[in-house]
Amino acid sequence: MNLEPDDGKNPRSLNCFGRGHPKNLSTRSPVVLSGAKDLCLGRREIPRRCASRNDRENSVQNTDMPGVVFVAQDAPEGVLVAVSERGTAPDGTPSPTAFLARRFAQTLGVPDLPIVRASQVHGARVVTVTEPPPRGEIRDAGPCDALVTRLSGVALAVQTADCVPVLLIARDAVGAIHAGWRGAAADVTGVAAEALIAITADPSSARAWLGPSIGACCYEVGLEVAARFPAPFARSSEDGKFLLDLRAVVRSQLEAAGVARENITPYPFCTMCGGERFASYRRDREKAGRMIALVARLHPVGEDVLAGT
Repeated sequence: MNLEPDDGKNPRSLNCFGRGHPKNLSTRSPVVLSGAKDLCLGRREIPRRCASRNDRENSVQNTDMPGVVFVAQDAPEGVLVAVSERGTAPDGTPSPTAFLARRFAQTLGVPDLPIVRASQVHGARVVTVTEPPPRGEIRDAGPCDALVTRLSGVALAVQTADCVPVLLIARDAVGAIHAGWRGAAADVTGVAAEALIAITADPSSARAWLGPSIGACCYEVGLEVAARFPAPFARSSEDGKFLLDLRAVVRSQLEAAGVARENITPYPFCTMCGGERFASYRRDREKAGRMIALVARLHPVGEDVLAGT
């Protein structure tokens, strides 16, 4: 699956397969971002495939809010974990991701929430955000595919259109991850989960939600990609191709990094065959649009008011 660079082109709304990938920039070392310089929805349709009964019973709860795929109802009080439906930005928008993230925050009832977003490069670089942007602003964390922070009153956001969005929380920290096959091959999810666990005072409280992504039912890859993953995650398909279970790869990386299996909640439906409410680059290429995955601890631990109000 190929996702264009974050703001290289403004994706439009609506069939084909995408090939290739942007340059992979990856590193195992989390990066600390201090005083970040320019820091980082479609029709509803019932998805009918790609969800096992087990996954349906353990998945996040849906919402009837327009433009929203889900808001995690089991997140702790004062913690926002949410994923939007597919969306597009007006022509000429300098940063479609920033536009969609701000619109999503408005939909969620936090219109002035500061947001840090990642300029995604399909790598394993993790940025730790230590300074918030001003209220109502969105900053770019630079080339990275994961963000973590202990700050309250600040949202972290990634955008996806087939790749796996992962939203992390702990008692006093949150994180957001964009995991495509290149990032997964570089263990971006494990690196980010380890970074979150390293900054929280309570590692056992780490939890993760996996947003909508392309499923093993539809994610056909060649041998060169399948060979990057252990055999259980890629099964042979027709014409010498393989079906990659990217979601299962991400879950295994979370567990290996120290997130308990029972603390991982999947959204089981496939973006490619699940309907037009989901953004899928594999299905729609440049017309795919994007979905926003957003996480925030709205107020300091132990307080019941929104930071800054």
